[in-house]
Amino acid sequence: MERKKFSEYDRGEYDVWIQRASHGKHNLFEEHLHDFVELIYVVQGQGMHRINGTNYALNTGDVFLIMPGESHHFPDAPNSHLEIVNCLFRQETIPAYLPKGLNVLTDLPFIRPFCGSGERPPRKLSLTSAESTEVLGQLEAVLQELKTGAPGANVIAVQLLVHLLIRLSRILLRQSPDISRTKPAPIQHEILVRKVIAYLEQHFHRKLSIEELARAFTISGRHLCRVFREQTNRSIHETLLQIRVERAKQMLAETNRSVDSIASFAGFSDSSHFNRTFVRLAGCTPSRYRKECLWKTIY
Repeated sequence: MERKKFSEYDRGEYDVWIQRASHGKHNLFEEHLHDFVELIYVVQGQGMHRINGTNYALNTGDVFLIMPGESHHFPDAPNSHLEIVNCLFRQETIPAYLPKGLNVLTDLPFIRPFCGSGERPPRKLSLTSAESTEVLGQLEAVLQELKTGAPGANVIAVQLLVHLLIRLSRILLRQSPDISRTKPAPIQHEILVRKVIAYLEQHFHRKLSIEELARAFTISGRHLCRVFREQTNRSIHETLLQIRVERAKQMLAETNRSVDSIASFAGFSDSSHFNRTFVRLAGCTPSRYRKECLWKTIY
C-alpha cells in the first residue's frame, strides 16, 4: 500500500498544504497511508469513505480527520462525483502553535489528540448548512492566505487552522455535550482493532471464529468483541461480511466467474446467504451489480 509523505506536497515552504479538488472517474486514487494528518471537508457529493477497513457514509457537509498511519480511500468514487477540500499538516504542527499554559484548549476533542493524549480525534462530524458555510469559509481563508505567499503567510495559515479545529470542537460539543466527559479509549484499543481488521482482510475467504481471533491476539473473546464494537460501532461479524461483499463486488466487476463461484471464494457457505447479504449491504443482487458495472464500462 502506498505511503504518502508530507514532503511531497509542501516542498519545505509551509506547515499546511490545502487544495480544493473533485474525485470521480477522472481523478481516482488507491487506498493509501500517509505520514501526516489529513482534514477532509466534503463540499458536495455522497458515497462511502473507507478508513482502516471500515466504511463510513459520506455526505455534503461531512468532516473527516485522518491521522498518520491510517489507510483510507473512496471505494465508490468512480460512480459518484465528490468535491472536497483537503487540508494536510504534520501532527506536531498544532501543539507548536498553541498558546503555552492554556490547558483549556487541550481538552477540546479536535485539539486533544495532538497534545500527547494518545487518542484519536472524532472520526466524522456532520455539519448543518450554516456550520458548513462557516467551515468552508475558514478553509478558503487558509487557501487564500497560502496563495498570497506574503511574509508571515505560514504563521497565519496555521493559526487559521487552529481556529478551525477549535470551531469544529465547539460544534461537536454542541451536538454531543457528554463527549467532553467521556473517558478516551486507550490507543492500544485502536491498534488492536486495526490489527483485527487486517487479519479479517487477509483471511476473509475462510471460516473465522471469535475463538480463533482471541487466540491470535491473546485476548478473551468477550473483551475483543466489546473493544471492537466500541471502536467501530459494529460487530466483528458484520465487518467480516462487509469485507467479503467488497471482495465479491470487485470480482463481479473484473472477472467472468459465476456468482456461485464468487460466493464460495468470498467465504460464504452457500449462494442463498451470499445473495441476502449482498442485497442488504450493496443494495442490489450480485447479478444486477455485475450488469450495472458492465453498462458503465460500455457507456
